[in-house]
Amino acid sequence: MFDQTITNTTFDSAAAMASFNGTNTLAHAFIERLATDDAFRAETVADPVAATAKYGFSVDRRQLPEGGITLPPKAVLAEHMNMIAEQFAASSSVVVAFRL
Repeated sequence: MFDQTITNTTFDSAAAMASFNGTNTLAHAFIERLATDDAFRAETVADPVAATAKYGFSVDRRQLPEGGITLPPKAVLAEHMNMIAEQFAASSSVVVAFRL
């Protein structure tokens, strides 16, 4: 497994842009699920590292607040989904797994 961290939104090639678009799509799916699925919201609050890993993201447990995370209301996530997904994708590491 390899970690790929997106550090900005400046791309020098079509391949880099495609990679970001895929990451953004995963982040969008993750945020959309948080905006609609109460069980997944509870799972994410309980273990954000495991929940994000289901969508291919790697979150450093040491970066999480000591008291745990608090999610915004579902309506806020739904209303600002695209912006939140873009910010999440830009700040997380994507785990890329493949076989040779």
